[in-house]
Amino acid sequence: MNSNNRNLSLTEADELLHEPSREQKWRESYYFNWVDLVNEISGFSTIGIVPNENRREFVFLLFLKERNEVYYKEPALLHYEGNISTMLTEKKLSYNLIEPFKIWQIKYNSRKLKFDITFEARFPTYTFGIDSSASWHQHFEASGIVKGNLVLKDNTNIKINGYGQRDKSWGYRDWHQFDKWYAGHFQFKKWSSTFRKDYFGNQIDLSGHISNSEGNTPLFTLEIKTINDNDQFNSPLSTTYYINDVKGNSFTIKAERIKEDSFIRFVRNFQGGYTELFEQMVIMKNLETGEVGSGMMEHLRTFKSED
Repeated sequence: MNSNNRNLSLTEADELLHEPSREQKWRESYYFNWVDLVNEISGFSTIGIVPNENRREFVFLLFLKERNEVYYKEPALLHYEGNISTMLTEKKLSYNLIEPFKIWQIKYNSRKLKFDITFEARFPTYTFGIDSSASWHQHFEASGIVKGNLVLKDNTNIKINGYGQRDKSWGYRDWHQFDKWYAGHFQFKKWSSTFRKDYFGNQIDLSGHISNSEGNTPLFTLEIKTINDNDQFNSPLSTTYYINDVKGNSFTIKAERIKEDSFIRFVRNFQGGYTELFEQMVIMKNLETGEVGSGMMEHLRTFKSED
């Protein structure tokens, strides 16, 4: 388990943009996901700012009963500035900070639909601490209640009500240094959990926590068993997580895709191989209590050539 300090206090300035280092792959990102199990609506979005590569990344995925909406764009970043209203806005996708560490608004508009939700944190924000992963310098997360509207092309208006997760990271970011990693967000009525487990070289780093109205409790151990699909990518189909926190509480959670195609595969090539990242919106069950929840499961795998 990574023993870096996770009691680092956050300030409102951490919701804003940070001064980038000179590292080419320095990146600052905002991420939100959501699941409304009643309406079978789920998805996630991220905006990444990569100033030393002169670009931004806008990603939006919406999984509906009958179809999916997928949007990805990398607009050029001609001038880096610290104004999040400008940096987190693009023609179709925008994030708006309403109250630091409490309320955000996410909007997405296309020819086919309009999506407008608010994310309101329901448990205290948890900071993973400085350099808790080789994938960021700092990182924090919070579970929240998601409410809003989805308006389809035929003017059908669907009221969205569910749970979700948000996170923010900044620092050097390079996927291929990892052999693999697992990440997850679990949302239940009275508690949530989020984690990241990294494998690289001979090292394994675990960071994460259990959250409820009383606060956050760091994880102590996490074992993961995955069943892969027989599709062309051998993609993760379901995963069982065996969780123990530092207070001695244990949880056994099984996660499965909400529907067959409620996932996306991202691929990044590097000299000598590639990485693939599966991000999947899931329905989950606490195998000890029977409670049904929702969330996200993520798997990264690195493949290197033998040459």
